[in-house]
Amino acid sequence: MVAVIIPNLDSPLIAEVIAALDAQTARAQIAEILVVGRDTIGRVPPHVQFIDTGHPVAAARARNLGAAHARSEYLLFVDSDCILDPDFLTHIQARHAAGAAVVGGAVRLEPRPYWVACDNAVTFAGVLTDDAPGARAYLPSFAFSVRRADFLAVGGFDERFPAAGGEDQDLCYRLAARGVACVFAPAATVAHRPARATAAAVWRHLHSYGRSHVGVVAAHPQAARTRLSARLVPLAGLLRVLAPLLALADMLRRPLRPWLLPGMIWARTAWYWGVADGIQVRHT
Repeated sequence: MVAVIIPNLDSPLIAEVIAALDAQTARAQIAEILVVGRDTIGRVPPHVQFIDTGHPVAAARARNLGAAHARSEYLLFVDSDCILDPDFLTHIQARHAAGAAVVGGAVRLEPRPYWVACDNAVTFAGVLTDDAPGARAYLPSFAFSVRRADFLAVGGFDERFPAAGGEDQDLCYRLAARGVACVFAPAATVAHRPARATAAAVWRHLHSYGRSHVGVVAAHPQAARTRLSARLVPLAGLLRVLAPLLALADMLRRPLRPWLLPGMIWARTAWYWGVADGIQVRHT
């Protein structure tokens, strides 16, 4: 059986998120739905369990609180802006039945709003519906299922991450150290609809991800296959200058989406700037 855990900070979509869970073809396998955080706008349906934190908490903290209350064998973490397609859970459970302890779904790109599509295409590169299935070094936690025993064995999400971004990569690296592999299931599709509909919002989001990435790499250099040191600080300025070219090179290695390319380069450039800022902050 499955416990669904949703961190929530007054999401206007939370009722749609839960309606999509109720419409799952494998709905009978969902034993618990726990929404954790704040709902001052009153959108959480009464038939789910709501854990009010009293004040806003980071996604890592909300997910851990939900896991502490859950009793099911598997924990399915779903973000409060993710609408699961009807067969999502069926595909996730099939991979669990085949032996996978950690399974993640795929973001189904929607062409509009434009900046949301650009943000999704960059943030979730590698776990989109046209990416190949199979093992991943890590999976994002927007729609992420893990065996509860393995999750608890590594201590859950690291609550030192103050905002969403990096805590899922860190968790997967700690699971991998226990021999627990992550599996990507592209047939398990999700519509991700964040409230990032402007270029400025996308820049802030990807910049934050870049900064978080520096901390994760520093904590897990072997898993991330790279090392960061103070010697890189003088190169941070150069990284900013080269960021648009690096971003373009990254995009050309992915399936081309010409209508999104300018926004994707913008978003990936923001990520590189976040990495540069993270290196400077960490080593100065």
